[in-house]
Amino acid sequence: IGAIERGGLGGPGMALDYLNREVLKGEKRAWLLDDDDDGGGVGGNNGDDAAATVDVGSESEKKVDDDDDNDKLFATLVDDSPQSTRVGGAIAIILPLVLGASLALSYTLISFFKGVGVDGSSISSSIIGDEYLSAFQGVLPYLTSIPSMVLCVLFVATEFRSVSSSSSTSTSTSLLHAENVAALLYVAGAYIAKVYPTITIGGEWNLDLGPLQNGVNIAFAATVVRALSPFLISYTSTLDESSSTSSSKMPSISIRTMALALIGVTMFDGISVFGTVANAATVDTTTSVMETVATYKADAQLWNPGLLSVVVGHNQNAKITEALGLGDVVFPACLVAWGFFADAIGTPTNDASDEAGGEMPKRQISYTTATTAGYVVGSAATEIVGTFSLLGSGRGLPALIFLIPSMLIAVTTVAVSRGELNEVWGRSDVA
Repeated sequence: IGAIERGGLGGPGMALDYLNREVLKGEKRAWLLDDDDDGGGVGGNNGDDAAATVDVGSESEKKVDDDDDNDKLFATLVDDSPQSTRVGGAIAIILPLVLGASLALSYTLISFFKGVGVDGSSISSSIIGDEYLSAFQGVLPYLTSIPSMVLCVLFVATEFRSVSSSSSTSTSTSLLHAENVAALLYVAGAYIAKVYPTITIGGEWNLDLGPLQNGVNIAFAATVVRALSPFLISYTSTLDESSSTSSSKMPSISIRTMALALIGVTMFDGISVFGTVANAATVDTTTSVMETVATYKADAQLWNPGLLSVVVGHNQNAKITEALGLGDVVFPACLVAWGFFADAIGTPTNDASDEAGGEMPKRQISYTTATTAGYVVGSAATEIVGTFSLLGSGRGLPALIFLIPSMLIAVTTVAVSRGELNEVWGRSDVA
């Protein structure tokens, strides 16, 4: 997002192209180098210049430029499109629908394999037979876990490289690079923790592997936020001075696109939790769709990413006491990313101090602080409501119905105090 703000990336499409190259090819984040670094930073450069490698030599630069031309799929489809400023609005509308469809499919499959008919027999076994059902159920967890394992390794390796202190200036890393090997071992430990949650050392010390699962989930969430948040930043079209017909797209601090997406996923979260349905396994029990899917994932034979959990106890006594879905991290994180972006393009400059008669503008609360504080308040509200069962007992709570409103209220309050309410909630081209 900082690179987009400084002009280092042409737009969200190019940002996604770079993210793909970073995840799949192990390339370094050359576009995030400081302006004074060798090899060129992002300041004052266009999207093509930002792709330049830090390697010295015309041959290596030409090679990277050629590779870059072959890896501009989303930049071509999104950034070069005349309707590119409306892509964020389309994603904001489609996102809750996609999440709802995915949840409905998961719940349908769970109900099919665990459901009981009126005669007490299994619905799935009556359709495909007990023999085939047993074989299918034995293989299915492994088949569905393979894609998750690959994605986990790729995403964890990406985060390891992002925080690596290595000074290597190569545009890509080898398969056996230290960060890649560490990511493979880290993810393996997360999957092993499902079977052996605790390793006893010397008969006295207990080493819990459960936190490895949370680490993998955080890496997973971070990559999703990096891919999604640039598309939810509003852009406005301005007429190009050199042409009466062409226009350029400029990012704005309007939050309307981001808010549209977040309100949509919040409504999805509330409906999927409070919209209870009869549990297919028992007649007398009702559980929400979201809770049914989350419980099935927590009790599955193999571990799958998706839940941040607090585990109490060791070995066979280990028990999950708290769980938080990744959506409750990803979507608020997108709003925090917008806060960083809004602060970056709205930072007072020396010109502002000159207009104020030589006096520096008074210190203002940043949007990053507002979004973070709103998340803390929303989390506290979730805990209070859950602890005192204010919305009923024995069920999970949709955290987003507390988190997103509190964060948006905090942003609006800061916008009013800074006199930027129209800029924050004003019109954008995607609205």
